[in-house]
Amino acid sequence: MPLSHTSKHARRSRDLAAVTVPAGIGGVLTMAAAVREALDGTGPAIAPFPTGPAEAVAYMREAIRPDDKLFQLENDDIAMVLATSGSTSTPRGVLLSREALISSAEAFGNRFGTDSRWVISMPVHRVAGAMILVRSWVHGSPFEVDPSVGGAQPFAANTFTETTRRAVIASQADGRQLLVSLVPTQIARLVESGEMGLNALRSYDVVLSGAAATPQPMLNRLRDEGVNVVVSYGMSETSGGCVFDGQPLDGVKISLGTQDDIEPGRISIGGPVVASGYRLRPDLDAVMFIDGRVQTQDVGKLDAGGMLHVLGRLDDVVIVGGVNVSLSAVESLVRHHPDIEDVAIIDVPDDLWGSLPIAYIVTRSHGVDRDQLVSEIRTTVADRISRAATPRSYAFLNQLPMLDSGKIDRLGLRLQAAQDIAGGRMPHPGVSH
Repeated sequence: MPLSHTSKHARRSRDLAAVTVPAGIGGVLTMAAAVREALDGTGPAIAPFPTGPAEAVAYMREAIRPDDKLFQLENDDIAMVLATSGSTSTPRGVLLSREALISSAEAFGNRFGTDSRWVISMPVHRVAGAMILVRSWVHGSPFEVDPSVGGAQPFAANTFTETTRRAVIASQADGRQLLVSLVPTQIARLVESGEMGLNALRSYDVVLSGAAATPQPMLNRLRDEGVNVVVSYGMSETSGGCVFDGQPLDGVKISLGTQDDIEPGRISIGGPVVASGYRLRPDLDAVMFIDGRVQTQDVGKLDAGGMLHVLGRLDDVVIVGGVNVSLSAVESLVRHHPDIEDVAIIDVPDDLWGSLPIAYIVTRSHGVDRDQLVSEIRTTVADRISRAATPRSYAFLNQLPMLDSGKIDRLGLRLQAAQDIAGGRMPHPGVSH
């Protein structure tokens, strides 16, 4: 059972050790052992890091300061410190207590069952993969590891299908249900492969889709094909997924900060799964963790049945010519176009307009008429949102740059846009519209 939360005046003596997690099954096994010792008290609190890229790892270590006696762990109850993905800003170290981790695993088990087997294809130094190992320890759940894990090799339908086949044979032998957690990009690769990938997905009792927005057309297709896909919402600050298909786990409390939570508003999350704060950032704790609740950067609404719908992010609202524009709203609308596989909408600063949106697009086919597609996007966004929200420049990529967490590397795209504009490879959006 979870330990009671240690008070703020607890003796601060527990060590925080870095755990290097190489790609592949060896890294999963290394992390699994470290998680077990962190939770059962036989080892130190852990801060997992990938082996690279070196600059990104250096930023994470700078934020977390593991193995440094000058920076004691904030609380003895902390079992794990996870670096946020840094998709839009500098990474932060999220302090996760033993109580929070185990509470999350137990609530997940209450919702989905505890007699399970997992297939791991998510990097285990990030919260989605790490929580599979926590659930595995709490419930005694075995797991299979996909060869792609942690970037050991590209995620591919044929190798994932073989991993699934092994897991299915094992579950048929012991009667355990089969679960997997994937990001939408991985699911899209499986769908693109045809019946091979779809059959693999149908083999699972539950397919969790999280870390990034799951396009509604994809969800509709999966459900029509008989795949039991469940959309996960959560973050490192909530010990991973805490809302599934809009329904919070037991003990998780959602508030929007509006009158009776009727109107859409900023999502805050309370309950035993919430982190204890940020490593070495009391300044952030004061504004992000209030009365035991984490203040997210997401905007949502609750429907009549109490289901949470995430509408977008507070920190992606930019001002274009005096008009507030939600980049995520534009992105969600554009992603529904049948010729578009994936899209990222970012902004670049502009002296006249303040900010200007740019669209990075991956099409489903190389034969798409790009000029016609751009025209349709401009018309749709102008009609459905506003003319100010219309992307001013368009770039077509074979694939979007992704972080190992499964999120789009938006910071990288902004840097790329700035370089492309400065180098003349992309017209400045202020003069191309």
